[in-house]
Amino acid sequence: MQVIANLKAIPKVQKFRYLMIVLASASMLGPLAFLPQLVGSDDLCGTLCMRRFYLYFPGMTWEDFFVHVNAAAIGVMAFGIILLTTLFFGRMWCGYLCPVGGLAELSSRMLNDRWKIEFRSLPQVQIRYGYFGFFLVAMPALGISACSLCNFITIPRLIEAMSGEYRGMVFLVSSVGLVNLGLLLLLGVFASKGRAYCQFMCPIGAADGLINRIGANLPFAHRIRVAKERCTGCNICARDCMCGAIKMIDKIAVVDQVSCMSCHECVDVCDWNALAWTTPPRHKINEPKRIKKNTEILPTPDWQAVHFHGTKLGAEEGGTAKGPAVSWVSVFNAMVLLTVVSIVIVGSFL
Repeated sequence: MQVIANLKAIPKVQKFRYLMIVLASASMLGPLAFLPQLVGSDDLCGTLCMRRFYLYFPGMTWEDFFVHVNAAAIGVMAFGIILLTTLFFGRMWCGYLCPVGGLAELSSRMLNDRWKIEFRSLPQVQIRYGYFGFFLVAMPALGISACSLCNFITIPRLIEAMSGEYRGMVFLVSSVGLVNLGLLLLLGVFASKGRAYCQFMCPIGAADGLINRIGANLPFAHRIRVAKERCTGCNICARDCMCGAIKMIDKIAVVDQVSCMSCHECVDVCDWNALAWTTPPRHKINEPKRIKKNTEILPTPDWQAVHFHGTKLGAEEGGTAKGPAVSWVSVFNAMVLLTVVSIVIVGSFL
């Protein structure tokens, strides 16, 4: 079966990462969910909500705000621990522990590529922090509760519905449930690599990405880094990066630390040990660039490529330069993006 073949093709280190995600999901989500039960909750809402301390509810006063902060004190502390861990070691929560993003990624990995939508051609940073601003500023100004677009409740309610629980079934047929389930499927399960929701709409991921970038230059901070003298420009890492965080510049891989989730898959697939999870080099390496013989240089991924029709001919050849071709992948992605934006806007007012 295709699903089994896809699972067998996962690199060993990634299998360990998925094991961590499955264990974290089992401990945080139903029917086990023993971590929430330790604090008297049955899901990741309430006292464990990592977003509650900056959520705005219609009619909220400052007194109400501090009540919510106190009510979600454990979630606030957990969020602080996530950011502190990211500062030192990269995005361990997003890449190894987040049950929502991790399960969506694993589900997407099982599907055939023909069913997946490629979102990595879109301007991730602009969309992510544009929505982050909308989440923090525009939604409160419009009196919209951010809970209406919270993906941390969708999977627990989906599990409840699958087990026949009334609360889960009611949630999934509600307007809020349908919107969140649609976003989970569109930007998760059916997204290439399964992490489009994490890259575009997760407020925790947006804050975590900023901390990841801020800490990247600290001498003690571990990040995915490129040894330029070893990189052959083969493009394999850029093709396999689930976040689209690697770009090829002058045939050298460059990692965008704002988008990188420290998943290490680029490290696994690099045949030349040009990528590693390490601290910044303490001194400049003058080792000459190594050229790997018989290296297959893969084409630039569709989400990075600029396509042109034909060949650019010089005037002496009687030819004229042709303009850029229409990238139907980008057109389709733009249509999907507009659909997602429409769902978000409509869902916000439901």
